[in-house]
Amino acid sequence: MNSQEMNAGYGYIIVRVSTARGAIPLEGATVTVRNHDPEFEVGRGDIIAVYTTNSSGLTERFALPAPPRELSMSPGNGKSYESYNLTVTKEGFSDQEYINVPVFEGITAVQNADMVPLPENGQTDREQYGSGRFFESENPKLEATAKPMPRERED
Repeated sequence: MNSQEMNAGYGYIIVRVSTARGAIPLEGATVTVRNHDPEFEVGRGDIIAVYTTNSSGLTERFALPAPPRELSMSPGNGKSYESYNLTVTKEGFSDQEYINVPVFEGITAVQNADMVPLPENGQTDREQYGSGRFFESENPKLEATAKPMPRERED
């Protein structure tokens, strides 16, 4: 363990899951938190924890390891945040993936996840209703390996 890992603190995330562009909170959505590792396929990594949203569509506030905030005080000290991947799922809705979510020591961030309902007929056209993938911070290596999201059809 290096000295940076020994002195690491914690940052916090609350995930707010809703539908109808944030108007309706979704209870019972599953939020899977994974380590972000560029060596893994985009959106994959070791599972750290799994949370479920409450009646307000919120997860509990959860802590994740983050480098010391002192690293951000001057240039050249290394990365001042740790990256994680979040996957949000709920039956009847398309999955959402949030890639490279930054976590800073001592900061509580709220990650919004707006879920899109699948058609009621149970038929899923993956070209139209595939999972949403969102890159929360820039990483050219990741973006080069990601498959583009399908466009919505204009009928």
